[in-house]
Amino acid sequence: MSELGTRLKEARMSKGYSLDDLQEITKIQKRYLAGIEEGNYSMMPGQFYVRAFIKQYADAVGLNSDELLESYKNDVPSSTSEEMHQKMTSVPSRRRVITKSSKNLNEFFPMIIVALFIIIGIVIFWYIFQNLAETPQSEEPETEEKMSLEEKNNTPSKDDIAEEEPIEEPIVEPEPVQMIEVGTIEGETTNYSLSGTDTFSLTLVALGRSWVEVKDQSGVVSLARELATGETVTFDLSDTESVRVRVGAAPQINVLINDEKVEYGIPTTERVTQNMMIQFLKQ
Repeated sequence: MSELGTRLKEARMSKGYSLDDLQEITKIQKRYLAGIEEGNYSMMPGQFYVRAFIKQYADAVGLNSDELLESYKNDVPSSTSEEMHQKMTSVPSRRRVITKSSKNLNEFFPMIIVALFIIIGIVIFWYIFQNLAETPQSEEPETEEKMSLEEKNNTPSKDDIAEEEPIEEPIVEPEPVQMIEVGTIEGETTNYSLSGTDTFSLTLVALGRSWVEVKDQSGVVSLARELATGETVTFDLSDTESVRVRVGAAPQINVLINDEKVEYGIPTTERVTQNMMIQFLKQ
């Protein structure tokens, strides 16, 4: 057993935690927790997870994880820069396509509105022209003497001519725009609000292995397990008012709402385990 593992184990026992208790708190598999205490890092899924798991273990038993890792930095394998760069900067190309599509729509929207008004104007002009063309023209008498009594009786009066009612142009309301706003940050929890839409689709993309839990305001759990590398899951939460997404290893999970990527409120380099509390303000 390593000196680092001994210190962590003593802190765990002083808290009265068993390995099963610690597994429930950190969502790290029991065999990995035992491996940390024994100093057996070769059983870990990757060097990146060694520091992340030790940090979560230390936080759970009340130790300062940053000071602990600094004190035993020679005993803990460090992640290579290439591995860190790959895990921290991998972003699906789908996000770029969606952003470009939204930008093009915003550019053409004013032109669509102007074209719509032009079409409406043409329709109104055609309608008025047709009414004028169909209105019967009274024949002018050559002289007042030749106009018979019957013709006078048949001449329409001003009161008989109905006034044309003005045609109201339809009001074109702009389509609502989806907005995802970041609110307050409390500890490891960041609050968000989703508005301007009547749909709420949540997608989780696993860049690496990580435990994830999705729970709504009623306590209904949609997901509570470890996602495998490359796995993608999607949930339709349009009928919920709010949902909490808890991620065990934030750098490994990309979170998308209605196909739009949502950034974590806290940099993943500062905190690995994070909660996202999303309030759905339905349109």
